[in-house]
Amino acid sequence: MSIMKRKSLAPFVLLHGSGQHAGCWERVGGLLEARGHVVAAPDLPKQAPDWRLGDYASEIAQSISGPHTVVVAHSFSGVFLPLVAQVRDCALLVFLAAVIPEPGKSVRDQFAEDPGMFSRDWIEAGPLWFDKSQQESLSKAFLFHDCDGETVRWALRTVDLFDTRHLVTQPAPFTRWPNVPAASVVAANDRTLTADWGRRMSRGVLGREAIEMQAGHCPHISQPEALADILEQLAATEAA
Repeated sequence: MSIMKRKSLAPFVLLHGSGQHAGCWERVGGLLEARGHVVAAPDLPKQAPDWRLGDYASEIAQSISGPHTVVVAHSFSGVFLPLVAQVRDCALLVFLAAVIPEPGKSVRDQFAEDPGMFSRDWIEAGPLWFDKSQQESLSKAFLFHDCDGETVRWALRTVDLFDTRHLVTQPAPFTRWPNVPAASVVAANDRTLTADWGRRMSRGVLGREAIEMQAGHCPHISQPEALADILEQLAATEAA
């Protein structure tokens, strides 16, 4: 009698953005784990003014269990993905409503060259995030506007400001993209990073069309099951 081995499933590393802590991945991570995937969601240092982009990449790399790992980054944490792939072998990089960095450019450089990167309302509201009394209303307006009431109440518990002001001026310290497949998931109703910018960057930098979700800036909050399906499909086709 022959015994057939079950194909191992790709592990995932899920990175939160600049407005949340790792708990934001609870629902997507739980779905992936229930389907047999190993999932890690590291909590990145929020107040580390001496850390540079490469320091964060090294921290993230510690969560990568092997070369078949899929690394998913939300929002600002997209800037770390090419650097992570330089530090540790991985199978696929996924940008979720995320900054797609360009070699040698800072996030501020990218915005100066293409002001359509961020929505105007998001830019104007930027300083208010550092006032804790404003964070709930800002989160509802920019992050969770497409969520039902119960989801909003849960999501607000994941809000945790990651101070990236010292990182947005640091040029991306790589000269060419690593030889690792990369995909982008664009949130069509994003009120922070604009969907048009995400589409352009996916085509121009990643060389492929973005996958679109009819969601706001946090599809992992508003549509966890749909996102888990997309991530699993990407892992099956790109990281095989």
